[in-house]
Amino acid sequence: MLSVRVTGTLAVLVLLSACSSGRSDPNGPMLPAVELSPTTVGVPYEAMLPATGGTPPLRYSFVGTPPPGFSFYTAEARLTGPGTEPGDYTLTVGVQDADGHEDVRTYALKIWPLPAVSGAEPPFATTGSNYLHTFAATGRPPLRWSVAEGSLPMGLNFSQDGVLSGVPQGSGIHPLTLRVQDGSGVWAEARVTLRVGSPGEQPDGGPLPTDSFPVSVANWNIEWFGDPMFGPSDEPLQLANVQAVIADAGADIWGLAEIVNTDRFNELKAQLPGYDGFLANDASRVSAGTSYYDARDQKLGVLFKSDVVRVLQARVVLTQYSNDFAGRPPLRVDLRITRDGASVDMTLLVVHLKATTSDDPTEDYQRRRAAAGWLKDYLDAQLPTQRVMVVGDWNDDVDVSTVGGLDTPFRDFVNDTADYVFPTQALSLAGIRSTASRPAFIDHQLASNEMAAAYVANSVTSMRPAITRYSSTTSDHYPILSRYDFNPNGLR
Repeated sequence: MLSVRVTGTLAVLVLLSACSSGRSDPNGPMLPAVELSPTTVGVPYEAMLPATGGTPPLRYSFVGTPPPGFSFYTAEARLTGPGTEPGDYTLTVGVQDADGHEDVRTYALKIWPLPAVSGAEPPFATTGSNYLHTFAATGRPPLRWSVAEGSLPMGLNFSQDGVLSGVPQGSGIHPLTLRVQDGSGVWAEARVTLRVGSPGEQPDGGPLPTDSFPVSVANWNIEWFGDPMFGPSDEPLQLANVQAVIADAGADIWGLAEIVNTDRFNELKAQLPGYDGFLANDASRVSAGTSYYDARDQKLGVLFKSDVVRVLQARVVLTQYSNDFAGRPPLRVDLRITRDGASVDMTLLVVHLKATTSDDPTEDYQRRRAAAGWLKDYLDAQLPTQRVMVVGDWNDDVDVSTVGGLDTPFRDFVNDTADYVFPTQALSLAGIRSTASRPAFIDHQLASNEMAAAYVANSVTSMRPAITRYSSTTSDHYPILSRYDFNPNGLR
């Protein structure tokens, strides 16, 4: 399976090599003699081309049409992307001052296609024998490879040039997710399977044993996603940035909060090949959701890789305590994850607890505390032995509350170490934050002991997408991701 991630802002101007086609007066304005940095389709782009000299005010113009997806703002000589079609483009910019003196320059801009992995599946390897295979990809150089998920067989190394080499030790099947990053910071991923057999064994000799079953789970409060009145004001840019972050992370399962516009959510899905998902008010897929979530509400939702994850059932729960959950009762989704014929069942609950917005912040604190109590009672009674994760915007921390130094409202979960663990607690204790606007960690992940047994140590992270003006263009929360690895023997 292949996926592509687009994020980051590249730009700008380097080297003195633009072509001038006419400066009418040496005392008139002069456009900068610079070279536009190349970019990749879908990457946010900004380049400023302000002239020097001349008599103000200066008036800028663009000759012809910018490359597809680009805009040129004549008030400030600003070129913005992202581009939508690869190619080699020529841009002609003009400037005129108050005395009628002018300058015209031509700039070259190369827009690379998205990186792509070709011929990804590696050949069969034999224990104790030299192995050499080079993976191929296209895109803006330099292309740098890495292993995003999975573990290489002992004895093999994978270089940044995409060369897999060495002498493998031990037979087995090794599912790997390989990532190649181009010069613009865009990633493409390919899921491959490296089979290592004993000497004399044929590549088609049947399935080999494996002890790896990776699963990654992420959550993200996407600030007022799709709402025209609140949150980031540039809705298309927010959509593009969110798509880039999710495609980049490559998580198997996403729990989402603060999704307002269903049409915008469906646009997001359409731009994420291989992903499916739904919101809490989707009557065709979720039970008991429409009574608590309508078109204007901040909604909970999920995204998941449809070739790996299957939804067994979904419903909104704890609706009788909707007020304590700030009118956003949890979304429960029962899932089956399948790789190479083995399956893992788990339950995901997505939450968005009460924010601290009241005149008396302790009122909001008490509602979060009550909601956590109802949630724990529910898990203890309904899912006592299942693999469970509760993810989302908890709007408070797990060590000390964000309200006046009060104890965490989630103390009952924190103290029940035999049954539950917050993988994100380590990030909070390390002083890492999950919000872009204030120094707090409030976007937590809770795992039942059955789920926590498969947690990959130190894998939880508060992501920092390389997006310019992230908090004003994308969200006031950062995505959170953790990884798990199950032994498939006897699963499900």
